[in-house]
Amino acid sequence: MENSNKIVPPHLNAEVYRTDTTGTSTMFYLDYLRIHEDGSTLIGCSELTGRYWNGAADVFKSVNEAGQRQKSEKRAINLQSGTSDGCFVNSSKKILLCEDSGAVSIWCTSDEDQHNAWHQWTEEVSAAEHDNAALAVDCLSPDAEYVTVGADGHGKVWDIERMICIRNYSAAHSKPIYGVSVRPNSNTDFATCSMDQYVSLWDQNVDKPVLDLYQNNCGVRCLQWIDVNKIIFGDEAGILSIVDVRSLETTLNITEFPAAIHKIAIHPECNKVAVCCDNKTVTVCDISEDTKVKTTYQKSQAHNNFVRGVAWDVKDDKILHSLGWDGEIKSHTVMC
Repeated sequence: MENSNKIVPPHLNAEVYRTDTTGTSTMFYLDYLRIHEDGSTLIGCSELTGRYWNGAADVFKSVNEAGQRQKSEKRAINLQSGTSDGCFVNSSKKILLCEDSGAVSIWCTSDEDQHNAWHQWTEEVSAAEHDNAALAVDCLSPDAEYVTVGADGHGKVWDIERMICIRNYSAAHSKPIYGVSVRPNSNTDFATCSMDQYVSLWDQNVDKPVLDLYQNNCGVRCLQWIDVNKIIFGDEAGILSIVDVRSLETTLNITEFPAAIHKIAIHPECNKVAVCCDNKTVTVCDISEDTKVKTTYQKSQAHNNFVRGVAWDVKDDKILHSLGWDGEIKSHTVMC
């Protein structure tokens, strides 16, 4: 009998499909971690292996509570598509979520609900203006203006009070934009990085890039401002680099990793940067004023699957939190 590569569609009237309930199962593939200044923790996750490409988010009172309860059967917020990023909107009772459907949604809860056994989050408003997945978000002005970027190559500035796009950077990049970071002490300037290899600087008052800061030799996956002048970014080749907006010719490749760099997190008090790649390792590097790099912490088997997010604790500056596709939230002690 000859082998056939023909794909046969499933029999949707079969009992296994008619009685399927996997759409209500818990999703353990954790994608990102955001910590509010009061300690509240936002966790986002997406279904990667089931029949439904949906997602969910949870908000906990602390990272410790998140680690204990995040595998519970109930999710606070269920989404019709995956979610790649999200953030708190000023208070810990309001959040903004980026969805793989291209939607940007605002969810809120009340003080009464937080003390209620039936504590619920409700969708306040949603707008789907990205033509592909919304991949990253950052805050320009708390509780007022936020910037999102997506796989469609567009960047959008939102007035979330009216939930309208007040500035659309159509085709800001020619390929998916994976990272956006607002300049410290600014409510107009932000930087983006894309798979088209460019790191670009934008001003909300200008339609086109203020400056293409750097053209890399491969796609750039993430970036963060170290201070008002320096940006650190990681790329597909696993190289961590720094560019100074005052002198672009001094862009430095400061260290290398064995896999593509997925996320970075800058310590707010000292010159440390936490890095997670497309592997199971969590690394912390100390960057001196002359941009010399020293690895101060590394755990090669921090998770049992890819690490997807890292965040510094807001109460203890020696604690770093990480999460991954293994469904676990881990804490690491890193000396400053």
